[in-house]
Amino acid sequence: MKIEFLFEEKTLLSAKYIKLITKEDFVRIVVKKEDIKSVNFQFGNILDKDLDVTISFKSFKSNYIFNISDILFKTNEIILIGVLVDSLYLYDQGYIDNFKLLTDNKEKINWYELNKKQKYYYLRGCYFLGGLKKTIENRKPIITVDLSKVKTDLDVYYELGKAFFKSYGYFGTELDSFVDCLINISTSIKDEKTIFILKIKGYENFKKNFSDNILSEIFYEKFTNIGFKIEN
Repeated sequence: MKIEFLFEEKTLLSAKYIKLITKEDFVRIVVKKEDIKSVNFQFGNILDKDLDVTISFKSFKSNYIFNISDILFKTNEIILIGVLVDSLYLYDQGYIDNFKLLTDNKEKINWYELNKKQKYYYLRGCYFLGGLKKTIENRKPIITVDLSKVKTDLDVYYELGKAFFKSYGYFGTELDSFVDCLINISTSIKDEKTIFILKIKGYENFKKNFSDNILSEIFYEKFTNIGFKIEN
């Protein structure tokens, strides 16, 4: 497997891996060939290494754009050193750190064995894979969400994502993003003639662990406001 970029029929870049290193904070990102959808180079003066490189990935929407100040060639590897045009936000870095968790397991994970950081970045990764959904993919009139094991807010968001969407369902990682997800699907819900019922499996566990958590109150209020009937 090789990454090649041709310019005037000459191979300028060829490698199995590209390492992107920012000078500002020395964040390193290793990009594998199989993860890449496309690599785009925009040259100013090649001899002065005036180069912008955009890496587009197969599985998520964000691109990495670097202004390159130096290029190092090693066996099967290219190291691009420069400054990110768009900084690595939390979503981006979280996805990269957990790329194998998301793709190798294909959601066949034991969620409740993950630590808090792994859960958080997993859900952020789901955002990259599917974004904010505008319609629910579970078209059953009764949607069951299993809250029998939930202990933290992240557990609730994970279970909601599973209940409403087919794959890598994202339903937020905190209250604000949870509300954003509800707002995003609210129009499609109101356009439906069907009255959707949200059935809570494991209500007693949810009540016990979230009695003093604002999520419990927000959960019922927001779902009811967009037209769901809730059954405990």
